[in-house]
Amino acid sequence: MSNTAPRHYLIVNAFGRSNRGDSVLLDQCIAEIRAVDPDARISAAAFEGLDAVRAIHPGVDWSERIGNSAIRGPLGRLLSLAYLALAWAATVPGFDWASRFLSAEQRRTVAAYRSADVVISAPGGYIHDTNLAYVIALFHIMMGTRVGARVILAPQSVGPLSSPIARKMARAVLVHCDALCVREGYSYDFLANELDLPRDRIIETGDSAFWDDHVDTDAEGVATALAEIGVSPGEAFIGATVVDWTFPNLPEQTRLRQRYFEGMAQVIRNLHARFGLRTVLFNQVSSDLDAVREVARMAGDAALVNEVNHEPPILRAMIGRSECFIGTRFHSCIFAMMAFRPVVAISYLPKTAYIMEKLGLESDVVEINEFDAGRAEQLAIAKLDDRSGASARVRLAVEHYRATQPQLREVLLRARRP
Repeated sequence: MSNTAPRHYLIVNAFGRSNRGDSVLLDQCIAEIRAVDPDARISAAAFEGLDAVRAIHPGVDWSERIGNSAIRGPLGRLLSLAYLALAWAATVPGFDWASRFLSAEQRRTVAAYRSADVVISAPGGYIHDTNLAYVIALFHIMMGTRVGARVILAPQSVGPLSSPIARKMARAVLVHCDALCVREGYSYDFLANELDLPRDRIIETGDSAFWDDHVDTDAEGVATALAEIGVSPGEAFIGATVVDWTFPNLPEQTRLRQRYFEGMAQVIRNLHARFGLRTVLFNQVSSDLDAVREVARMAGDAALVNEVNHEPPILRAMIGRSECFIGTRFHSCIFAMMAFRPVVAISYLPKTAYIMEKLGLESDVVEINEFDAGRAEQLAIAKLDDRSGASARVRLAVEHYRATQPQLREVLLRARRP
């Protein structure tokens, strides 16, 4: 019997449970580690909701993202930077004491780094400069290389990074990673050509959500959840998601945002008038709810709002009952496609268009900038007019994607080698 200690994997840049797309990606990441290394010790640092993630994954040693501050505004940002500096200092020999100024949960994260064999930056899409969160994300990746662990970016999207400073920071951190898993061509090109990173470390994989099959099979429970939204027993409906998007780095942001909201409401009203189907606006990301309510207000009786924060299996089951899905949050589109429902995908970041292209469904994408409501409506009409044909096309696309795209586990197997 071997006395070798279990390999320690630390997952960083995990969000929490309020974004059901990120939740599925994290669930699948943990499952793939377990599949490759059943005896692994797994730790993870989350941005929010430690009680919730501990309840879902009690076998994982959870702690808090370094840099979290209960104070908002300029002072809060200064505190975040101070916490990052203290955590970095704590990795310098003789400066262990620096971590004492962090919260107990953030000290746990620093301690997890010290014993980690492999640091995995969670699947998703958070290294883009639409907000400053990417700085903290890069810091957590850098900490992995700082302590000498093998560092892997799980399947994700990287970019856009418009600022030259942001690009330099990203390159300085990512060049030290052992593997950079990207889920679409945009990110591959960005890392290889814009950041000039070593191509042999950039690995194009599939989006992990396509391999997560956890869907609630309790038909009565799903019907009850839909009834709480206002869906009558046996009622057919259209599904949709809205993103609370600010149109960063673009002029006339207020106009573009209003055009998107009004366009979505117009599509919902017109489809209701044509097919007699109401649209359920699903809650994939809790922070989108104000935007969802505004679109629903504009759409009137044609729209219903899912206010409850459901865990992914039941949310996926509800979305899977849609006749057609019009999704801006891309993982809600994946949830629909996994149930072989036809999708109109509204692209607000490059990941949507590029993953849909990889699926062979690029003609079903509408860009959010200068949102073309007429085109979105016509795509939805075509799918609703030929529901069985549209569903069959999605089935073939998903099955081919799953059969041909590499997964994270293949990269993890390499990391186990001495």
